[in-house]
Order: sequence, then structure tokens, then C-alpha cells
Amino acid sequence: MRPLFLIAAVLCCLGASPAMAQKNLFAGLSGELRIVGSDVGLVAFREAADKIMADNPGISVQFALTGSGTGLRRIRQRQADICLFDRDPALISTAGAPLASAAYGVDPVAVVVNPVNTVGPLSADQLKQVFSAKVRFWNALGGGDYPVMPIYIEASETEGKPDTRPGNVSVSSQPAMRFTLARNKETIGCISLRDLDASLKPVAVDGVLPQMQAFKEGRYRVYALMYAVTEQTPSRLAKAFLDYMVGPEGQALLVKTGYLPLADKPSWESILPVGNPDKLAGGS
Repeated sequence: MRPLFLIAAVLCCLGASPAMAQKNLFAGLSGELRIVGSDVGLVAFREAADKIMADNPGISVQFALTGSGTGLRRIRQRQADICLFDRDPALISTAGAPLASAAYGVDPVAVVVNPVNTVGPLSADQLKQVFSAKVRFWNALGGGDYPVMPIYIEASETEGKPDTRPGNVSVSSQPAMRFTLARNKETIGCISLRDLDASLKPVAVDGVLPQMQAFKEGRYRVYALMYAVTEQTPSRLAKAFLDYMVGPEGQALLVKTGYLPLADKPSWESILPVGNPDKLAGGS
């Protein structure tokens, strides 16, 4: 998304402020922008849309929480302009109309279980065994005498992905993940750290609980990058919106809504491949 910074630099040289540069992204643009996909990043995108529409009455932004897989299909069918995608872009099929993806933020992730689960802290290796179905009962890890049921969020354009082992469950979105976790004591899953509340029990990994400060210090190392997917050549309005999101105002909205900007992307890899459900299910 370099064009935004180039535009901002040129305008600053001409005496324009970064805020003015952001507003100039939408100069002369109008029409409807359709945003679909994951709920991850959705709050920040909604706040950005409100600001943009207030400053540009000719622009309308509509949202639909479809899940990533359905969102990708809508982009291919030209029924949407931007798909929020919190998974590895390598999961996007090469079949059909080509798509383009760009990272716009960092999503610190919490590993969570149902509150009645008595399991204590787990190591990264134990979690990999859990998600790859190598541990089948919670009592092997200090929990209750009931099966382990990992939950994954679908990330492909094929319903039912990832291809997990019997007993595993795939859902379409984080709200569906939360609903399933809160109602089934056997379950374990991953949700955005910003969405963690008392309805779910966080799992300490290698002795460290999921907290933003611990993540920033590199002690809790679970996260996914946040992507936006468009047609290979997006509309001018879609491009302007994404340039806004990777600019100073958009990145500030990410921080305000509980995520992290691209500038804070860790130098280390996530200890769990939460951005790739198939790989997570395989225990890699």
C-alpha cells in the first residue's frame, strides 16, 4: 500500500498535513463500497467508514458479516469490493478470478476454553498436540474426563474447511466460535485478544496469560495478521479506503479498537499457526 505514503509525502512537501493527505484520498470519488468477510477488524473499518462518509456525502459504505470464505466468493462474483480476511493469503484459491491481498494490521490472539474446564497452563507443544487431535481427553492435561474438541474458523472458499480429524469443529466466524465455546465444555479455540471477556477462560501458554502487554513484550506469542482482499485491480474507491486504513488515521483506529498497527508487527512468528487452520489442525 505504498501509494498512500507517497501521496502523503508529496502533499506534506507542498504544505499539506497528513490529515489533509488522508482526506484528499477521496477527492472526486463517490458511489457505494461493499465490505464483507470476517468480523476481525470490522469495528475499525466501521469507524473509518463513518468518518469517511461524514466527510464525503457521495460515498456510501455497506457491511455484511459473511465469514471469510463466503466473502472471497463475493469478491470473485463482483458482489463485494473488500473482504476482511484474518487468515494466511496462501489459503486463497488460485481458481477463478485472481484476487489481491494486503496486510493492514496485527491481531493478538488468545487461546480460550469453556469456563468450566479446569485445565491449567499449557505449553506450546501441548497446544499443538491438542489442535492436531493427538490429545483426545482433557484429563490427560489436568482437565475433566471429557473429550477435547478443537474449533477452527473456516478460511477457504470451500464449506467445512479445514479438513480436520473426527471430533474437530469448523465455524464461519468469531461470533460462531464464541457461541460454540461458551456452550460446550469440551471445546478449545482462538479468538482476538480484544474480544476476550468473562464468558471464556483464557489459557496461559508457557505460563503466560494472554494480555496485550505480555504480547507487546514478546512473552505471549500468538497472533495473526489482518488482511484485506480485493479484485486484482480494485476500484478507485476500494483502493482509497485501504490506503486510508494503512495511513495514520486508519492505523490509529486499529489501536483504538483493540488491535495493533502494522508498525508493531512482531519480528517473531506466532507459536501457533492460527492464520492457517489446516496447518493448525495438522499440528505444524
